[in-house]
Amino acid sequence: MNYGVEEESELGKEKEKGKERTDTVPFYKLFAFADVTDYMLMMIGSVSAMGNGLSMPLMNFLLGDLINSFGQTQSNTNHIVEVVSKVTLKFVYLAVGCGVASFLQVSAWTITGERQTARIRSLYLKNILRQDISFFDKETNTGEVIGRMSGDTIRIQEAMGEKVGKFTQLLSTFVGGFVVAFVKGWFLTLVMLTAIPPMVISASAMSVVIAKMASRGQTAYAKAATVVEQTIGSIRTVASFTGEKKAVVDYNKSLVVAYSSSVHEGLVAGVGLGSMTFILFCSYSLAVWFGAKMILERGYTGGDVLTVIFSVLTGSM
Repeated sequence: MNYGVEEESELGKEKEKGKERTDTVPFYKLFAFADVTDYMLMMIGSVSAMGNGLSMPLMNFLLGDLINSFGQTQSNTNHIVEVVSKVTLKFVYLAVGCGVASFLQVSAWTITGERQTARIRSLYLKNILRQDISFFDKETNTGEVIGRMSGDTIRIQEAMGEKVGKFTQLLSTFVGGFVVAFVKGWFLTLVMLTAIPPMVISASAMSVVIAKMASRGQTAYAKAATVVEQTIGSIRTVASFTGEKKAVVDYNKSLVVAYSSSVHEGLVAGVGLGSMTFILFCSYSLAVWFGAKMILERGYTGGDVLTVIFSVLTGSM
């Protein structure tokens, strides 16, 4: 008798663990509900994000020219304003282009993300309303449905909206930064590449752990919302059987899990960002020391060294 009860309880725990597993879908399937207008907005946003991402490497390139112009005009100070003004005008052109690209990037991706998320919410509600009553008893409940519609759809909107544009921008910055660095000084760039693997490992580990903690916290908040919805929805029954304390205990258990996930997420983010900052400043020290040697031995200029430093660090971040 006891063995059978224990076996049933173990099976119940396995089912609960199976329900807690997070199902994932490929990223491109998030855009399955896009229409022609959304594709146009995403195209405009992607092109603008690429242009916005290239603005930082181009700024580093112009910064090197500006520093070289200061050094080249030391013998003839009468022309220093004229030479510097030419480079400054290029900065103005870059600022105008970057401003337009940033506006188009953020607005296009935000609009298309909102449009697709609204469509997902509508279709999700329609499919939920078509289900049988047994579906809400066995598969899910109204509290989880409400929590998922309000919580998960916001995360979907963030994933398919502004974050996609940000990813495209950073990818463009990565490629453009290393192109500028290799053009200005390939040897110094190769030396600075030694700092890239530690930064990538630190950022990757931080992002993976944060994603797991965020998913765990979202599940805990969904369970807490379910407890509240069921308790408030049948408050008369709960009060008649004096089940208020049990409801509070169940709700607190879900909040403890969510709190633990948030604390762990914050600790991991802090350690990850701290390690990345440490590696970043170590890269600065290595680049300045080796750049001085390149000026003496290979004929680099001060502008070339600083362009390589800032381009590699901009691309690696």
